[in-house]
Amino acid sequence: MNKVDRAAWLAERNLGIGGSECAAALGVDPHLTSRELWERKLGNLPEIEDNERMAAGRHIEPAIATWASEKYGLQLYQRHQSLVHPKYPFMRANVDRLVRGIKRGVEIKNVDRLIVRMSGEWGEDGSDLVPERFFLQCHHYMAVIGYPEWDLIACIGGNELRRYHIERDPEIIELIVEHEHDFWQHVEQENPPEFDYDNASTLPLLKKLYPGTGGGIVALPDEAVHWHFTMQGAKKKQDSYEAIVDGCKAHLLELMADAAIGKLNIGGEYRRKVIERKAYSVEATQYVDFRFSKAKGASNDE
Repeated sequence: MNKVDRAAWLAERNLGIGGSECAAALGVDPHLTSRELWERKLGNLPEIEDNERMAAGRHIEPAIATWASEKYGLQLYQRHQSLVHPKYPFMRANVDRLVRGIKRGVEIKNVDRLIVRMSGEWGEDGSDLVPERFFLQCHHYMAVIGYPEWDLIACIGGNELRRYHIERDPEIIELIVEHEHDFWQHVEQENPPEFDYDNASTLPLLKKLYPGTGGGIVALPDEAVHWHFTMQGAKKKQDSYEAIVDGCKAHLLELMADAAIGKLNIGGEYRRKVIERKAYSVEATQYVDFRFSKAKGASNDE
């Protein structure tokens, strides 16, 4: 995608809500809050710069589509245009692929194997178990186009292809339409949604919104005192727990002495290994790596 095409795509996207923005509009995207999406729709934040990961996704997508066509016997094609909901023009769709001859769309994802393994959000090939934001994305497309089904084709770790099949759920479609309508009202009325203070992306968002200082002085409201003491209390607890962790490590290291492995009678073991680092821009150093390895099948509280 060249700069001209990308600029046109960005302008088109800001006319409504796209499938990849559905979860954020509903307030359930772990990486993008509804407030940040609102700020971006109003142009209060700079557009995310194109990066290597985004470029890789664009370049790899055609290869995944070709692989899926061969593996699953699908005739896939692209529309090369933004599709608009016939009743709700703020709902828009730029779909990856459509299946020729049947009313089914395809969403293509390139996913790191570690993410799949660690998240627990990806099911077996043929199931409909995918991360919530992708599940909603597919339903958003079905809402816009009116299709009864959607496939999500995921390339896992670059060498495994999985096909997830998602059937249209009318209740989910109704939920999406309702919440996206509410969100778009916020955009049209320039009325910001509340910040999601528990979301990890909110603090970075506020730093982007207020990157500098005007040099002024402001009298903070009474509620600021509550958050001040809450933060101070949390810091003390954090320091206290860190001290407890260090104390536990000290006890264990004393019991192990210079042993390389210390086995627990409940299973699992602690390991000590000398790590040497070669000199680069700093002098060579060495340190002892000390960590616990949980026994297979053991629970987290053992």
